[in-house]
Amino acid sequence: MTLLSVQYLTKAFGGNEVVRGISFDVAAGEVVALIGPNGAGKTTCFNMLNGQIRPDSGMITLGGETITGWAPDRIWRFGVGRGFQIAATFGSMTVRDNVRTALLSRHRAVWRFFRPASDMFTAEAEALLDRVGLRGLAEQGCGTLAYGDLKRLELALAISNKPRLLLVDEPTAGMTPPDRRAVMDLLLGLAREGGCAVLFTEHDTDMVFRSADRILVMDKGELIAEGDAASIRANSRVRTAYLGDE
Repeated sequence: MTLLSVQYLTKAFGGNEVVRGISFDVAAGEVVALIGPNGAGKTTCFNMLNGQIRPDSGMITLGGETITGWAPDRIWRFGVGRGFQIAATFGSMTVRDNVRTALLSRHRAVWRFFRPASDMFTAEAEALLDRVGLRGLAEQGCGTLAYGDLKRLELALAISNKPRLLLVDEPTAGMTPPDRRAVMDLLLGLAREGGCAVLFTEHDTDMVFRSADRILVMDKGELIAEGDAASIRANSRVRTAYLGDE
């Protein structure tokens, strides 16, 4: 069943068309990779999907509801999680408190004045940290984490709202190969077990070919190819624009 539908999405900055009328669908429980060279328009596409920037034209539909131009917080509450290319966390807070803050927002508990935030949603926060392999670092300050652990924490924040659609920009950046596989297996588990649709960008093509059900390829703002790993590897236009002689 189609969960996300993107139709003729376009965005320009200062007359430079960064995304040029792209269209694609993502089904519930499907893991889709969006790849392409730097500057292809992948992150701009993600930023339109989760409401950070408004498209110039086109339509975004999630679960049959048109969400084009919605604010990011409304889209988040509607079931879209987001992980960023550069990890976005509160460096002065502990790992657990970062996750607890996301849970306070999800449960609309930010304005519960008569109970300390440090007492709330501890079990749920620790369950999320356990899921991404950070339970042992719950008391550590985020400012002291290795970059790979920051990416894991950001993934815990992204899934704190139990998303129907998870957008993840380079989820394994800065990680060792075993950690990369573990994070991708976690994303696959979210899709296979919970029915969450996952759309991710990644420059590690081996990881893309290993993990994605389907691959979308962008170049210069356009969607130039779509298919499984074998068809993308064999596509001459993709090889010229991105893969080269891999």
